[in-house]
Amino acid sequence: MKVEIIQSQNKSELDNLINECVQDRDVKDIKLSTAVLSNNVIQYTAMIMINT
Repeated sequence: MKVEIIQSQNKSELDNLINECVQDRDVKDIKLSTAVLSNNVIQYTAMIMINT
């Protein structure tokens, strides 16, 4: 299994990056999380588990 992590401060950009990453791959699972940084910016993170 391979894991790829994608981060963005914009939800639509994260969505586009996830779509690019999973295209034509055998995706096992995707975990999403958010974090509020010290400057009140929200950081969106996706961890994508890919079968190899």
